[in-house]
Amino acid sequence: TFDDGPDELMTPKVLDLLLKYNIKATFFLIGSKVDKNPDLVKRIFNEGHIVANHTYSHSGIFPLSNAKYVKNEIEKCRNSIKTIVGETPILFRPPFGVTNPIIGRVVNSLGLKTIGWSIRSLDTLNVPEKISSRVLRLLHPGAIILLHDRCVNTDIVLDNLINEIHKRKY
Repeated sequence: TFDDGPDELMTPKVLDLLLKYNIKATFFLIGSKVDKNPDLVKRIFNEGHIVANHTYSHSGIFPLSNAKYVKNEIEKCRNSIKTIVGETPILFRPPFGVTNPIIGRVVNSLGLKTIGWSIRSLDTLNVPEKISSRVLRLLHPGAIILLHDRCVNTDIVLDNLINEIHKRKY
């Protein structure tokens, strides 16, 4: 899975690698970035990846907000995505992976399914060898790996991970 995109520089590189290896992924997109990069969102969708909701602004106050704010952030992102790809996303990942009863109630009321991760890559630290090593050490069947398609070396990390995961016959 990829969070925080679409990113004009890195998302195309990630998509090129996924296409090269014929791999599908889930992209948890930020609505404000969706509005700025509609062609990139269309590419993600048209290449068969899942386009999912990661709120409109990815605000640091999101986990501390009231239900009205939470609902507005989710709905605004959902509408941005639907306008571009013609489908309403059904998957949601809260910013920072943080949830609480208010977020849970809003997500349920909107009929969304919250998706977390089982392997946090720590790719925001931007040290490709350490990131790959960490993910591969924690890898297990059914794992959901958290990467960010806004980080500078995501393409390098992704290529390393794909090759090693293939060697392990996943």
